[in-house]
Amino acid sequence: MLDAVRRTTCGKICGTVEKDVHVWRGIPYAQPPIGPLRFRPAQPVSAWDGVYMATAFGPACPQRKRRVGTSEDCLYLNIWSPRPDGKKRAVLFFIHGGSFAGGAGSDPEYDGTSLAKSGDVVVVTVNYRLGVLGFLDFSFLGEDFSPNCGLSDIVAALAWVHGNIEAFGGDPENITVFGQSAGAIAASVLPVMPSARNYVSKVIMMSGGPSLLYTKEHYRETARKFLSFMNISTPEELRLIPAEKLAAKQKKFASCCGLGDGTFMIEVDGALVPDYPIPAAAQGAARDIPILIGTTREELSFSCKKLLSRVLDIGSILKSDRNRESAETRQRIREAYRRYGRRAEAMMLTDRVFRMASVWYAEVYSQYARTWMYRFDYETPAMQLTALHACHSSDIPYVFGNLHARQYKWMFLLPAPRSRRKVLAEIQGDFIRFAKTGLLPWPRCGSGMTPAKCYDKRCRILPMVEPEIKREYEKSEFKRHSFKGLDYTGAGQR
Repeated sequence: MLDAVRRTTCGKICGTVEKDVHVWRGIPYAQPPIGPLRFRPAQPVSAWDGVYMATAFGPACPQRKRRVGTSEDCLYLNIWSPRPDGKKRAVLFFIHGGSFAGGAGSDPEYDGTSLAKSGDVVVVTVNYRLGVLGFLDFSFLGEDFSPNCGLSDIVAALAWVHGNIEAFGGDPENITVFGQSAGAIAASVLPVMPSARNYVSKVIMMSGGPSLLYTKEHYRETARKFLSFMNISTPEELRLIPAEKLAAKQKKFASCCGLGDGTFMIEVDGALVPDYPIPAAAQGAARDIPILIGTTREELSFSCKKLLSRVLDIGSILKSDRNRESAETRQRIREAYRRYGRRAEAMMLTDRVFRMASVWYAEVYSQYARTWMYRFDYETPAMQLTALHACHSSDIPYVFGNLHARQYKWMFLLPAPRSRRKVLAEIQGDFIRFAKTGLLPWPRCGSGMTPAKCYDKRCRILPMVEPEIKREYEKSEFKRHSFKGLDYTGAGQR
């Protein structure tokens, strides 16, 4: 056990050794965001005496679907590292998804053992404030309330890792931030944030929408609606109401306010987040930070199935799309997808929510830094039988090497071909190579050029979006708003 003790700026930390990998679970990286710190940015963690036993995961942020193992005191991170031998290893810092309202870095699908061992890298996962506690703006109530608290947590965790990861075998000058879904939205913002970019060496976005941010005006209005919904009339009431009660009401509020899974997002507040990612990158804000941007082929296939259509409630995003575009533009775009037959709707939804904005981000980003794209096309027999195909999150078990973790078991219910192991080795190997070197062996993106490595039984390099479809979006209001940084809900300009 002694070789799992590390000295940090906060004090000594002891972990465990499992399967030849050192693991430290539940390391506090900031002060507990409770009491007067509830709606304030993350504050540096206080030093401790003695040895901190980092042998159990810290609590997740309170959330509706998780009844146990949650607490408002949730700012903890986890580290997996190969046996120490004195060398500095590349660091992969993961930000989990969950619509900024659910999930935790301790979820079994994010276990870093396989990735750390296979790639000889250090893996970090993190918890951050979610939902009302992390992603609503109550700053109109006074100086004790700040926007983007959850994002401030992620920056604080990055700062802690940058300052301490060398003690765990990591290289503080080689930290690759990768995130999935909501975590990818956060990852898209970090390289263009002055307070974070010095901690970020490279970025990987897995299924994120770099245009899905809110204006201050919109987010304050949403916060006012929440206070009314909860019948909260004073700042003191908001500070004192139990966190579990706030979390329990989030889903109902999201439905009542009409925003669904778009209720909690990052705000362009003019301070922590000065601008939207696409226009910021177009101005060189992420200069010299390589990026890999990817999606699955049919992110939103489940949205086309009645029984699963509420898995990800994106109705508000789609409604704003319909309201913003002219009838002629909507019809023209819809016609472009007819080539996909029964899969046309899923492909169109995927492009609208995830892929097109990612393509535009890649194009402008590539002017100042090396940029690549990927697409995850691989389907197991169970994915084909259910017609869910390569849906949202289906690349996660391959990247982490955890094929049978919890929510992904359904993907492997039928006998899976040997190709799944080949795909795992291919995508995990590319992520590791990128983390170590910042380079990838397929064509980079450029102006108007977004080739993508498509992971399948046979990997191919194809356009991320077919040119004929991409062309139909060129004069859309969606593209104009994405480049000018307008709120996708139509709530106004920054």
